[in-house]
Parts: sequence; structure tokens; C-alpha cells
Amino acid sequence: MDDPYRDAMREHLAQLAEELEEIAGQLQEGKRSAILYRATERNLQLLIEACIGIARRALKDHGAEVPTEARRVFSRLRTHDLDPTDADWNRIVGMRNALIHDYLDLNPERIAEVVTTGKYRVLLEFGRRMIDPS
Repeated sequence: MDDPYRDAMREHLAQLAEELEEIAGQLQEGKRSAILYRATERNLQLLIEACIGIARRALKDHGAEVPTEARRVFSRLRTHDLDPTDADWNRIVGMRNALIHDYLDLNPERIAEVVTTGKYRVLLEFGRRMIDPS
């Protein structure tokens, strides 16, 4: 990955981490509103999209074919032993697809749970470890 991309993603991930921590705090205090819910959805979507972009870039940098379908991107990443996490990418990509396409059928409590329990942090870990592998 080239330095400008790394720098931009590092900043993007830091912003998402900060916002998700703030959202988690509010949710843990019992606060609920349509705006808070939409912010939660959007931040999760952006974080998953960032990880997909990072995974695609890593495959390209290693000279591997880059699939168009997100689940296959992560499968290929693991095939090349490039995924430093044990993230359940099938479920994560499924959540991303639901956030984008099935937003009317989402369970708001399930979305809140992903944030309040910190399950989203595996995505931040993936992004950080892929950007700064050391």
C-alpha cells in the first residue's frame, strides 16, 4: 500500500473508532434516537467498506487476482495467508449487505449490540494490522 492510501485509511479508521466509541457510550447509557441509530448504521457500514477496500488493496499489492464480490475478497485474502484476524467475514459482509440493501428489515437492537459489546473492534484491528503490519 502506498503512503497516501495508508495515511488516509489510518485517519479514516481513527475517526470511525472515535465515533463508534462515542456511540457505544451513549447506547450503554440507554440513550436511543433515530439519529443515533442512523449514525450507528452508517459508521458500521463505513468501517466494513474500509476493510473491504483495504483487503482489495492488499490482494492487488501481492499480485493476486482481486474478486469483485466482497466475501470472495476475504476468502482469497485467507488463501494467501494475509488476514491477521479471525474475523467472521461471511457474517460481516452479510451485515454490510443488510445495512445497504435490507435496511427496512434490520433489528435496531442487534445493530446496537454490535457496538455496545465492541464486536466491531475486530474490524478496526484488521484495518490497523493491514495498514501497519509490524
